[in-house]
Amino acid sequence: MSSLNALKYKITVTSSYYAGIAIFLLYSIVIALTLLVTSLTFTSLFFYLLLFATAFYNAWKTFLQQDELLISESGLVERVVADKRYHGKISRGSFYNGLFIFLKLNVKSTVLAGKNKKQYITIYKDAVSEEQFRLLARLINSGRG
Repeated sequence: MSSLNALKYKITVTSSYYAGIAIFLLYSIVIALTLLVTSLTFTSLFFYLLLFATAFYNAWKTFLQQDELLISESGLVERVVADKRYHGKISRGSFYNGLFIFLKLNVKSTVLAGKNKKQYITIYKDAVSEEQFRLLARLINSGRG
């Protein structure tokens, strides 16, 4: 691996309030729309309470999710999740805005020897430092050119 492709940036994605709120709002919208369409009965109340509990659980699980990325200037990425390592490259389908970065990674699978698969990562702005957020945005922009 040449020095240009060395994985020299380490980005640690920590807990994100934005991610938890986004997941909870998504479930809340589903609950509200379902309440508008159906009438409230004892059976449906059980369903809504179950869906509400699921919303809390998934929001909490999303809030606690952490990730570690090693990135090079050329867009090569090594992703570490639960002691598993994935090697890939940032795809052209990645984008960002002021709230989050959506990374689409082309990951080389070690199990399927040569077959590529895609991984998608959403990194909210409060989960990384401002410097890391700008670095990722710069790498996405340079990959589009």
